[in-house]
Amino acid sequence: MRRALPLAAALVALAAAPAAASWGPGAELISVDWPRLEQADSASSAVDASADGRYVVFQTRATNFFADDDPDPAGRLRRGGIFRYDRATRALALVADGDQVAEDDPSTLLLRGAADPSVSDDGRYVVFDTAQRLVPQDTNDNVDVYVRDMAVPLTADRAASGAYALVSAKDGGEQPASYAPRDPPLPSGEPGAAVFPGQGISGDGRYVAFRTTEQASDLPDHASLDTPPGAVLVRDLRQHRTVLVSRALDGTTPAGGALRPVAISGDGSTVAWTGQNAAAQTRLLTGEATDPTLPRYLWKRWDDAGAVTRRITGPADPDDPACPPDGTVVNDPTATGPCYGPLADVEQGLSDIGSFAPALSRDGWTVAFVAGAAPRPAAASDPALDVYLTSMRPGVSRKAGTRAITKGTTAFNARANGDVQSVALSADGTRLLLVTSRSQFLAPTPPLIGDPRSSPGGNELYLVDLRAQELRRVLHALDGGDVDGTVAPGAVLSADGRVVAFVASSTNLIVGDANGVSDAFALAQTDDPADRPPPDAGHGPIDIDLSNGSGDGGGGRVRLRVSSRRDGSLLLRVGVPQPGRLDAVATATDTAGKARAHRGGARQRARRVAAARASARARGTVRVVLKLGGRDRRTVLRGVPLRVRVAVTLVPRGGGAKRSARATGTFRVVKVKAR
Repeated sequence: MRRALPLAAALVALAAAPAAASWGPGAELISVDWPRLEQADSASSAVDASADGRYVVFQTRATNFFADDDPDPAGRLRRGGIFRYDRATRALALVADGDQVAEDDPSTLLLRGAADPSVSDDGRYVVFDTAQRLVPQDTNDNVDVYVRDMAVPLTADRAASGAYALVSAKDGGEQPASYAPRDPPLPSGEPGAAVFPGQGISGDGRYVAFRTTEQASDLPDHASLDTPPGAVLVRDLRQHRTVLVSRALDGTTPAGGALRPVAISGDGSTVAWTGQNAAAQTRLLTGEATDPTLPRYLWKRWDDAGAVTRRITGPADPDDPACPPDGTVVNDPTATGPCYGPLADVEQGLSDIGSFAPALSRDGWTVAFVAGAAPRPAAASDPALDVYLTSMRPGVSRKAGTRAITKGTTAFNARANGDVQSVALSADGTRLLLVTSRSQFLAPTPPLIGDPRSSPGGNELYLVDLRAQELRRVLHALDGGDVDGTVAPGAVLSADGRVVAFVASSTNLIVGDANGVSDAFALAQTDDPADRPPPDAGHGPIDIDLSNGSGDGGGGRVRLRVSSRRDGSLLLRVGVPQPGRLDAVATATDTAGKARAHRGGARQRARRVAAARASARARGTVRVVLKLGGRDRRTVLRGVPLRVRVAVTLVPRGGGAKRSARATGTFRVVKVKAR
């Protein structure tokens, strides 16, 4: 049985309210069913976003998002699943079912459902792991990795729908892998294969990086179960290739030890993972710790001829050309020389990096990671997990390519202490998204732009812009103050670093949040940096109504977002489904006219106050600026807001039906507080 939360009135108000300003107060709710006006009735967790940030996939235990014609299996209840949210249309679509529990005893898990989602650049393909059999050839009882094609509708018989493809399959075909049995067995789903959320699929949806978990397997193409657990593999979905990435130094023997975090770059060329058993897979120098249980960050161009597994960081630097093949190091955090690496200790230091994944740029050459070791040379151990950035390009040593982004402190400081709990990286490697409870950042972190948190609290979201050399706190409550909850590790960035998707327990990010559980959210930055207010602005750009616009189901709709700018103009961001000419007009009603109409006098008439024309060369987003003239401009510059209605019309290239969208908003000047 599904229950509707008593939030309809609050969500109606939220639907009618302006969208949150870019990096401004509040956030956009993702875990919501708008047609029903229902917020999730249980907690959401892992998230990922498409390249442009339009689609956000999230994992949830909510039971009230399933369609009315999609009942639970007989005698069972579904505990949520994975859903995809379209930020342009507010449509919510089921990707795959979640856990199944007994109807008469919900504490009994009967089937381990979909978890750990990642989405392709265009939002079409979603990869995840599940014990549910979603293709006819899957006959094992293990957790397997699947990819969902969102262009193919689901049917009641999931395996017959054709919407899913098996990822954890043997090389050369679609035969599922076999795994050694677990003792004792797990009737809800034996261990098998898994993906890491947010980083499991390449941008084009062709390649998936995954690992085997607790049991030996016959992957990628073996006749017996002799591939050790913790093996890293890549599946080429187009050619049905499954390639073993984690190999011993001899290049042929399978190697295991990979922990949960396994990531693939956006172009599909590179895999990075956190793994044990490093000495069997990559070069360690004499004098280094060889404990096989120590986790290390590993990296590989998996499909290059002669590719070897390389280390991302550490206390030694085998990539330095000046370090001889028989180079040695000693356990001294202050020692320097060609064979010593960028860190004073193994990467985990006094912490544990077993659950942290390296973050990759689109081309795989730039890597962001967290480490508990201090930069070399160091007089003392680093007390917290900090962020580093490194280049893996050929000829670049670990020392030369590595840069410390944040730095903890050995002194007690409630604002500066605390781990960085996850890091995400934009496609070009210039923006990093941090989840941390810190509110004070020490050098070399770029300076904080804007106000810090007023008091120490839970995890926050911070964006590091390496080009602008600035750090911003991007999450605020609706009233502009501090959020009252905490952000879960694993927040993600869109490809251009301008859309953030995350899970938070905060209740003051939207109007009427009363479900009492963690929800999925998104934040979007303005398209034009000139639209951002300067530091300490009185208020940011005001986002106005979002309009669905008009258009047939096949051709798509015109979407419109309007924002005020500091010079008093309006910026229109128009989403168009096809090329054509855009005509934009802003109209206003004279105040006296309103008064006369109210008294039953002269008929109220709208007058044009601004107009512009632009060309849309292809499907996508087009920016159009509307500027006032004459007395209207003088009025706005005096600080008097002018309420207007904006309409845009798309005239398709080559003919066809016109499409339009409308929004109502205010011309105003964003003022700056005096210092």
